Amino acid sequence: LPDLYPLFFNNLQDNIASVRQGAALALANVVQAYGQSSMETITNKVKEGLEGVEKQPASSEKYSALDKGPGAYGVVKMLRDNDMDLHTDKQMYSCGSLAPKMGRGGGCMDHKFKKPSEPWELTDGCIHLIAELSNNPSLSPLVGQTLPAVAKAVSFQHYPQHVVLLETLCKQLPNIAKGIGKRHFKPHLELFFDSIFYSMIHGSIDCQSVYSSIIEQRKSSRLLLLEL
Repeated sequence: LPDLYPLFFNNLQDNIASVRQGAALALANVVQAYGQSSMETITNKVKEGLEGVEKQPASSEKYSALDKGPGAYGVVKMLRDNDMDLHTDKQMYSCGSLAPKMGRGGGCMDHKFKKPSEPWELTDGCIHLIAELSNNPSLSPLVGQTLPAVAKAVSFQHYPQHVVLLETLCKQLPNIAKGIGKRHFKPHLELFFDSIFYSMIHGSIDCQSVYSSIIEQRKSSRLLLLEL
């Protein structure tokens, strides 16, 4: 098993979102199968991933890996289209014109041109991993303890890809809440308000759904207090 961790962790920070999600599921299955003996290694990686986004360069691979999800597309496309640095005094290439330089089997999807992973991608993978771990009832307290770090991780907005990370948060937060239950989730709910509202304003359908759920929960809580 120790030989497999580097593979899983490498996929957890892959440039492709579906690969990160697959790695998160695989690691959750490892925990399910091996229990406590696997937890230290995995929780250390989660801690590294959530803390690392603070060091994400503001303009490294500036708009790479952004146009991945429908919710984030509009915001990201606007950022990219309005960036004059991307469109001024640049050499133009066609996909085919690069093929001779890429060797046999060359093309714009050639594996030799896979870009290095960035800190935000590991953070994204770790949020997916936390969501998968939340399905294990025995881990509810541990998952709950990670939520302040998750909230801090998604609060950074100094890099363009933050909109993708927020999209992941809004997709997975309801799953995490359902998985660990009200007792472990509710004390941390307000930590996510600013990020959810920011995402909703910027057009995330998923975050609008989360916001609606929060409003309904708050209404239910008030009604319960009135009944008491």
